Amino acid sequence: MKVVLINPPGKTSFITPPLGLMYIVSSLKRAGKEPVILDFMLDNFSEDFLFEKIKDAKYIGISAVTPLISSALSLAELIKKKFPEKIIILGGPHASLLPKETLEAGKDVDYIIKGEGEERIVSLIDYLEGKKNQEELDGIVFRKGEEIIDLSLIKTIENLDNLPFPDRELIPFEKYSQNLDSQRKPACTMITSRGCPFSCIYCSKPIFGKRLRQRSPENIIEEIEYLKEKYKVKEIIFYDDSFTINKEQTIKLCQLIIDKKIDISFKCETRVNLVDKDLLLLMKKAGCYLLGFGIESGSQRVLDILKKGITIEQVKEAVKITKEAGIDVLGYFMIGVPGETEQEIKKTIDFSKELNLDYAQFSIATAYPGTELYQISKDRVGSDWSKSFYALGEKQSVSLSGVEAEKLNYYLKKAYYSFYFRPSFIFNKIKRINSFSTLKHYLRGLGKILKA
Repeated sequence: MKVVLINPPGKTSFITPPLGLMYIVSSLKRAGKEPVILDFMLDNFSEDFLFEKIKDAKYIGISAVTPLISSALSLAELIKKKFPEKIIILGGPHASLLPKETLEAGKDVDYIIKGEGEERIVSLIDYLEGKKNQEELDGIVFRKGEEIIDLSLIKTIENLDNLPFPDRELIPFEKYSQNLDSQRKPACTMITSRGCPFSCIYCSKPIFGKRLRQRSPENIIEEIEYLKEKYKVKEIIFYDDSFTINKEQTIKLCQLIIDKKIDISFKCETRVNLVDKDLLLLMKKAGCYLLGFGIESGSQRVLDILKKGITIEQVKEAVKITKEAGIDVLGYFMIGVPGETEQEIKKTIDFSKELNLDYAQFSIATAYPGTELYQISKDRVGSDWSKSFYALGEKQSVSLSGVEAEKLNYYLKKAYYSFYFRPSFIFNKIKRINSFSTLKHYLRGLGKILKA
């Protein structure tokens, strides 16, 4: 049975493999289905191409983050108009967080899957094929006449080791690798945990929940070795929110990489209060070359508004010891937070330069559904999510702070230019160019900055 999974078309500065869909592909294959992936973030969209690919499929799954929800619903409408008999299933963060509203807006969507989709899509298809009863489903939203039925989320995937590795056979692996921001090629992405126990107001929890679930170090190593053998992978980009959240697990993973003499480079992200000198030195030895920190602001007052649970001093210390361990540091910053003043925005920009970071990424605060920030700011947020792109995307038209949107866009551009075009920063980068791949890496980043 053919099932087509689609990443809808849209704009982004960061083209990455659709890990969520790839995990679902693996689960569908294990259940005896025939999945296909269409990623229109990577490939050019055309109606003829779409119709040809889906003509033999009974089920069409579309996944969408919030900025692409309008594109996803338009795609559903297009498919239904041509193939009214096809069953369209919508998943992803936005549909999970606003299922009723999404179903009301998307009259051509038949079912919505909330939360983790690997097991739910298999169960839903089995239900539609008469192999399961409705009582066996959870996390599914659908229409029954004029009524919208919302089956509550009950189950979570407790043991992530039980999931098959994300299927990379149905994607153009090399094409994605070339688009990834990595120092070594081939490169790929990986995730080792789900859930986050922290309470940052801009982050959405209802997708994977607050409770942390982790893959075992042995399971992660098995996937790394598979990737090296099959795809000759030299670098992995870990997408976990806080890679070092479990220190013992991180130590064991790094020690396994070292003991097995696995030649792999990697970069990851974590919190400034989840690192220490010994851990960083071990990570460096295992192949970590860049660590991203969610610093967000140079104002302690703003950090407290964001409920980051960190201090300015912790930021300074984490950056210092990470660089001393020989690992480059990327800092993430946010401006336009509710209650933030123009002076505090300037302070954040200055702080980004004072920290001696290797890279910085700036964004304007955006209130996505399911976040506390959305609850605080929803009177300012409209229904058009298409311009709510993270970091280097479209200009923001909504301000969540007292600083007007036009001025926030000005400060966003100023932050990038004042950080990256300092003479000292440029000189240090030039000194570090030791290969053509490093030069290409820098030029790729420069191109993104100039588009900001």
